[in-house]
Amino acid sequence: MFSLQGFDYDTLSQRILGRAKELGASYCDLRFNWSAATVIRVRNGEVETCNRGFSSGLGVRVIKDGAWGFASSGNISERDALNLVEEACKIASNTKGKDVKLASVKIYEDRVSTPLRIDPNDISLESKVKTVLEAEEAARKYHPSIASTTASYIDISTHQYFASSEGAKIDSEITRVFTTLYVAAKEGSVISPSYEAIGGTRGYELVEKNPPEGLVKEVCERAVRLLKASPPPPGEYTAVMDPKILGLMIHEAFGHTAEADLVLSGDILSGKIGEKVASEDVTVIDDGSVPGALGSIPYDDEGVKTGKTIIVEKGILKSYMHTRETAHILQAEPTGNARAQSYNYEPIVRMRNTYVDRGDWSPEEIIEETRHGFYLKGGIGGQADVNGVFMFSVQEAFDIENGELKEPYRAVSISGRAIDVLKSVDAVGRDLAINSPGVCGKLQSAYVDGGGPHIRCRIKIGGRRE
Repeated sequence: MFSLQGFDYDTLSQRILGRAKELGASYCDLRFNWSAATVIRVRNGEVETCNRGFSSGLGVRVIKDGAWGFASSGNISERDALNLVEEACKIASNTKGKDVKLASVKIYEDRVSTPLRIDPNDISLESKVKTVLEAEEAARKYHPSIASTTASYIDISTHQYFASSEGAKIDSEITRVFTTLYVAAKEGSVISPSYEAIGGTRGYELVEKNPPEGLVKEVCERAVRLLKASPPPPGEYTAVMDPKILGLMIHEAFGHTAEADLVLSGDILSGKIGEKVASEDVTVIDDGSVPGALGSIPYDDEGVKTGKTIIVEKGILKSYMHTRETAHILQAEPTGNARAQSYNYEPIVRMRNTYVDRGDWSPEEIIEETRHGFYLKGGIGGQADVNGVFMFSVQEAFDIENGELKEPYRAVSISGRAIDVLKSVDAVGRDLAINSPGVCGKLQSAYVDGGGPHIRCRIKIGGRRE
């Protein structure tokens, strides 16, 4: 029996749903949520953040008089819960000009949990802090040119009970672990940043399988090595993108434009189902069922079972990512993309694990068959708008001459419009990697992942020789 703090949530949920019906709601769902999180951040030898926190609460959502009403509280006694239903119904009744309807879905009763070898809650806070301190210290002392270091660790365990007036009952326990290392090397006026992240819906075994010394070596070696490199000459070039920079572009510059709430606001993919938006070599997928990936969820926060959504198939736009409401509006199937940061947020359309599917080329063949261009490796942030126009920083790049990697470059940026870049793709690797874990900040925070194989395309590259 799902029970926290002495409450019988299954019985209480039925009372909430019954009360919503008595008040005239045509639909009601609720989320009891309990979370435990550890956040550790060490910057330049100092423990900047060391928090172990707990939160619990209830969110209730209704449709009444054709409008949504939502209310939440950190107090989850029976009295508080029934008061929330009344508050949500009042909010809906006072909302004008709405006609909310939901697409039909299969109703599930299920209990699911993240398979764990080592529960992070069984590891002491002192041990976690020690690991982060050691990683940061090793990075700081790696080379005299290392001028700034930040190491972080997050684990979050969430226990949620979802129930709806349609009969859904989903009891889920999801655990995530996420670590990052950022360093900046400096020599004179030249600054060389380097970053890596490791994360997944897994237990503390993720840390043990990826010992800090390996991450430190990779990140610091790159930062120090690139101090001797020059920025690239600007222009439009043929480029080979690795899975990490491709994952960044697909999420930020293309994935968001395929989220149905943004589509309904008139973004670049609005009304383009069935049209060509990429080369025939490109298939784009958002999948919530990738084992161990950071963005994986068994069910979304509307009780829709997760799975694989083919957004683009062989260059043709096939689907958007949906909530049940947007699916009804656009006469589509719900895709399991309704996600909420916590009990006190309403679900909105969010990505999960978004990537370009594998092709037929090996990465080596793609580079060998490129006469002149650039090899782009890793992303380190940037921005994109609702039309898919983007600018991203690349961790490092190499000149390609007659199929061989030559001069390295630093301070590399790429820009363009995602659709134009995807239409230019003429080679897609078979080396699919979903290895770009992160936190997406679209109105709420959501853990996501992404990637793809190596691809070859045309793209604008920024930089200048010093």
